[in-house]
Amino acid sequence: MSAPVLDYPAYVDRTEPARQRLLQPLAFDDDGSDLEWTVRDVIEELELIVDMRATMAPEDFLDGVKEQARRLLK
Repeated sequence: MSAPVLDYPAYVDRTEPARQRLLQPLAFDDDGSDLEWTVRDVIEELELIVDMRATMAPEDFLDGVKEQARRLLK
């Protein structure tokens, strides 16, 4: 059996708008505050919390998520 031929142009047409949006600067990139770094740090922390969720008590998981939310809302 041969593998199906991928329709690369159709794939690019479907995914390119999303890729272009990801390349655009975020609205808070140039506001002169540290908000961009806080958001990036919170995202990184949330990724770690999600990765460790299987080894955490449910209460600890929720506390970790709430703590990151508080950091964003300061």
